[in-house]
Amino acid sequence: MASKLVVLGIPWDVDTEGLKEYMSKFGPLDDCIVMKDRSSGRSRGFGYVTFSSVEDAKNVVNSEHILGDRTLEVKIATPKEEMRAPGNKKATRIFVARIPQSVDESMFRRHFQTFGEITDLYMPKGTGFKRTSWNWVCHFPECRMRGQCHARKS
Repeated sequence: MASKLVVLGIPWDVDTEGLKEYMSKFGPLDDCIVMKDRSSGRSRGFGYVTFSSVEDAKNVVNSEHILGDRTLEVKIATPKEEMRAPGNKKATRIFVARIPQSVDESMFRRHFQTFGEITDLYMPKGTGFKRTSWNWVCHFPECRMRGQCHARKS
């Protein structure tokens, strides 16, 4: 396991120093950054943290984290080299917005599994989200989705 982690769901008002302050409670850090929009300078809501120890990183991945009013999702970061490697079948990621309040994760998963295997599904959690603005993210091992996603009324 690597010691570089991606942190999703960071509150908009938390900068690199705020994330560093929070994550350093779990062990010494080699690096920490909150990604920002190039044009506006605003946080993009995610960042990267590299722990000095693989054990510390492992403990962080296996724990629940709440920063401000948001629940963070912490995962092992995929190295750039691996993402750009020739012949690499990187996962296809789709973003879905404006999901009705009546749709839960299992309903969402059932619908999108008809298009292929879902390897990961992320739904932001926390009181900072209005239910109607939640984004769902699916990762598919291969792109069979192109041109097949249409809203269905039940």
